[in-house]
Amino acid sequence: MTLDGDLPPLETLYAAAPCGLLLTDADGTIRHANDTFCQWIGQTAAELSGTRRFQDLLTVGGRIFHQTHWMPLLSMQGELREVKLELKNRDGARFPVVMNAVAREHAGRMFHELALFIAQDRDRFERELMHERERAEQLLATQMAAQQALELADARLRVALESAQLHVWHVDAESLERRYDDAVAELLGLPTPQPISAERFLAHIDAADCAAEAQAFADAMDSKKGSYRCVFRIRGADGAQRVVRGSGDGVFDAEGRFVRLVGVLQDVTELIQQRAAAEDRARFAEQMIGIVSHDLRNPLTAIKMGTHMARAEGLADDRRVRLNEHIDASIDRARRLVEDLLDFTQAKIGSGLSVTPVTLDIHEAMAVAVDELSLSFPGRSLIHVRQGAGECRADPLRLTQLLGNLVGNAMTYGAPGKAVTVTSSTRDGSFTLEVHNWGTPIPAALLPVLFEPMNRGTAIGAEQRSVGLGLFIVKDIVRAHGGKVVARSSEDEGTSFVASFPCFTGTAANAAGDSTGSAG
Repeated sequence: MTLDGDLPPLETLYAAAPCGLLLTDADGTIRHANDTFCQWIGQTAAELSGTRRFQDLLTVGGRIFHQTHWMPLLSMQGELREVKLELKNRDGARFPVVMNAVAREHAGRMFHELALFIAQDRDRFERELMHERERAEQLLATQMAAQQALELADARLRVALESAQLHVWHVDAESLERRYDDAVAELLGLPTPQPISAERFLAHIDAADCAAEAQAFADAMDSKKGSYRCVFRIRGADGAQRVVRGSGDGVFDAEGRFVRLVGVLQDVTELIQQRAAAEDRARFAEQMIGIVSHDLRNPLTAIKMGTHMARAEGLADDRRVRLNEHIDASIDRARRLVEDLLDFTQAKIGSGLSVTPVTLDIHEAMAVAVDELSLSFPGRSLIHVRQGAGECRADPLRLTQLLGNLVGNAMTYGAPGKAVTVTSSTRDGSFTLEVHNWGTPIPAALLPVLFEPMNRGTAIGAEQRSVGLGLFIVKDIVRAHGGKVVARSSEDEGTSFVASFPCFTGTAANAAGDSTGSAG
């Protein structure tokens, strides 16, 4: 058992304590300091006691803290714990300490008892901690900025995808199954957005395109190819068929193992239709230029030769008359070509042919037109048949043009020895115009496209053919009146073009069988 006499003296324990111990007046004047504190400061106890104030040993920041916080708090609370400060030794070097202070009264005087501990390790740890905290805050700020940039990029990407009508899909790296964006439902004609599985998407691909699409996907999963490029048709749930272009690129590691594949799908139906229409327009323009150039050359050549021969001296009068007739006929052909082209341009490119309906007698209007056409085809029989009352509303000039095109076709393609019949009729609030001729029937395969530009019923000589716009203009004249036109052709019944017009206005139709005919 150790006796108290074996313990070191209290003065020794106080002087050599592993911390700095001080006693100061209330104003900070040092009254006593142990050896440990004196060694830290580099001054003796005699140099400190009664001459130095504790706050004088502090840094500027420490003195400010002593005046504004430490002293007021110590006066109010009577103690302070774990206050971190920086002291300066004789050489001006700084070192951190942690201080505990107690205000205690001795013999009627207030003293401050201070205990200080070197805190270099703690200070280093705190500095490292602050550094890491600042670094963490910087990383957090960087991450937040990156997250915001990512969200902005994602929003921009979404806008770009929506503007370009692109839909994203990818392949899951573990299951190797396709995953489709919810907006892909739009391609399938389904309400969007909604989840779309690979099985559901593939079920909508047209059966004729399934094999090609499957091969494209197999190529994308092959490390030697790694590319998905395919155009296929989709049978939509809404009944619409869409053409979809799919693309994507696979990513593989150094050993050729699949990592990921991301692709897009785009509805290119309208694009393909526009491209096809543009190709048709370009092809049509080329064909039109060729045909018009050829068809205008014949009448122009005939006019030039006729005028040259008509200037020759000694030409008989009857010969000169025939030449003038040929010149007139050639001029008429050239004029018709130009007029057809102008009407076609207005119908095809503009807003369509315009009509100015007026109240008229359809029979009388067609009778005048038939008489004029008879003069254009001497030696041919042109008959006009009337049926029903004649009053209606229509554009007489456009109807005359329509009749001229149909009769011109009938005279060109019909049997030369057979009559061409024009029938104007009214019945049940409508009226019709029909032109009939005998001859070689129009092939059945040609009837559905007969009213498209540059289509002709049969092949004829270059001196008779036209640019092939007549029936297209006929259809547009009828359409402008709100009607429709059809063609029928057979060996037994001949060829008939029937234009039906609605909105008949006038007196009641005559009794059935009321008809008159005139021959040209």
